[in-house]
Amino acid sequence: MSQLAERPPHDEIRAQLLRARQRVEVDVLDYKRTLKAAAEVMSQREMAALQGMSQPAVAKALQRAQAVPAVVGEFNSASPYEVCQRYAAGFIDRAEVVRQLVAWPYKPTPWANEYGEYEESLDGTWEEVSDAARYGLIDYAIYDEVLKKTAE
Repeated sequence: MSQLAERPPHDEIRAQLLRARQRVEVDVLDYKRTLKAAAEVMSQREMAALQGMSQPAVAKALQRAQAVPAVVGEFNSASPYEVCQRYAAGFIDRAEVVRQLVAWPYKPTPWANEYGEYEESLDGTWEEVSDAARYGLIDYAIYDEVLKKTAE
């Protein structure tokens, strides 16, 4: 059997690559959130010993973790985009991504200036769902279903 015959088809390897990348992204977010929570009940030395790290490395990791936004309400995500990342990573199924995106408390999308640029953050807006579809985290069937259900 040739090596070419043993390789996964293009679509399969694309799906594996996307899933693996999104798992890394989501795991980093979860790790940083857990690190912040642990800092509330443990000393940095305890955290360092548990993780096999030095205390200064824990201090630096905690400093970087401060920029990670907290999850919103009942969701295990800080944004609609993160909900889509969790779906792409395989952590939630199709029904759950639809449920969460329909229930998400979206912020209004700010107005763009005369150059088509947004001067305010798009975090928490419908634009994040559009980006997730554009980058392949969700398919357009999910996008359309959520759009229809949120418009009702």
